[in-house]
Amino acid sequence: MSEVHNVTEIWIEKSNVANTKMVEKTLDSTQLNADEVLLKIDTFGFSANNVTYSVFGDKMGYWGFFPADDAWGIVPMWGFATVLESNHADVKVGEKVFGYLPMASHLVIKAGKISPTHFFDISEKRKSISPVYDNYVRCATDPGYQVEREAWQLNYRPLFMTSFVLDDYVGEGLVAAAQPVKQVILTSASSKTAYGAAHLLMKHKAERGLDYQVIGLTSASNKTFTQDLDCYDQVLSYDEIVQLGQDKTSWVLDFAGNKSLLLNLQKQFANHLGKLVLIGSTDVDAQQDKPDGYLDSEFFFAPSQVKKRTGEWGHAGFAQRYAKAWQSFAVHMNNKVTVAEYSGAKAIEALYHTGLENKLNNLEINVLKF
Repeated sequence: MSEVHNVTEIWIEKSNVANTKMVEKTLDSTQLNADEVLLKIDTFGFSANNVTYSVFGDKMGYWGFFPADDAWGIVPMWGFATVLESNHADVKVGEKVFGYLPMASHLVIKAGKISPTHFFDISEKRKSISPVYDNYVRCATDPGYQVEREAWQLNYRPLFMTSFVLDDYVGEGLVAAAQPVKQVILTSASSKTAYGAAHLLMKHKAERGLDYQVIGLTSASNKTFTQDLDCYDQVLSYDEIVQLGQDKTSWVLDFAGNKSLLLNLQKQFANHLGKLVLIGSTDVDAQQDKPDGYLDSEFFFAPSQVKKRTGEWGHAGFAQRYAKAWQSFAVHMNNKVTVAEYSGAKAIEALYHTGLENKLNNLEINVLKF
């Protein structure tokens, strides 16, 4: 029996990510092709990480996941969805999944590589940068799924995966460093990915046999919040970076994307800057101001580290290590943040603009639904 579904999408202009529009369309269930599945998007999270997806949409390929048209794109989100219609025999109507979704009310995927625990979107129109983003986890068989912790999973699970593999990557580099590293400095220290990584860097110091300080840099307005997280040895505001000194071998992990700040740090540490690692971009305004100057840096791409470690540890070994790290972080963060809910396309669009303005409330984790 044919059923028509009303679909809402929020599109972002690729050349000006502050320009958004709501697009309404209809989808007839008879339009589904073989193996296609219609997902109704239930809830998704939103954080500074989604701002990074937008700002680096072209450079990093994020617009390819959910194509809109040549000039417009749809920002990816991590969320929960329910199978509304299915033309695949092994994907049942009503089952719940967790994965990479568009800022929209519905998504049609082509299901493939089916297993009891997950399936993939193998649609030809989906231009993916890594299989990590094409995987939909079946909640019924996911040992990490807890219905009462959905808000946490939406907001922390994808980000903490980056935190987890970044800590692993940095730890490996610090152990191998020719000169002992005395400071690991994280910009945008109030962002979830940053303080997740900081927690692990603190936790793993002793077992790595290393003696470094984990230092967070953040705005003056976020300094108290970031200190209260208790994920750093020290937290400084950006106008206090002179306190970092000049003569300590340091690594900088950048989540802000503020080139002026990075050039200043590079100049301040000079030969004592062991490595500058670029992870994301939470400072959108700074993207419009690109001062001259060469940054001796490298870009960290989390899926590459995931692929490396799953190859070495196996999928079960990787999952076991990740679960241990996640449990440590979840216990540490308990009662430190609250849940904020946003309902409807207009509220979602408004929160996106709040994120672009770097004004998200760090005391809240966001749950959005159309």
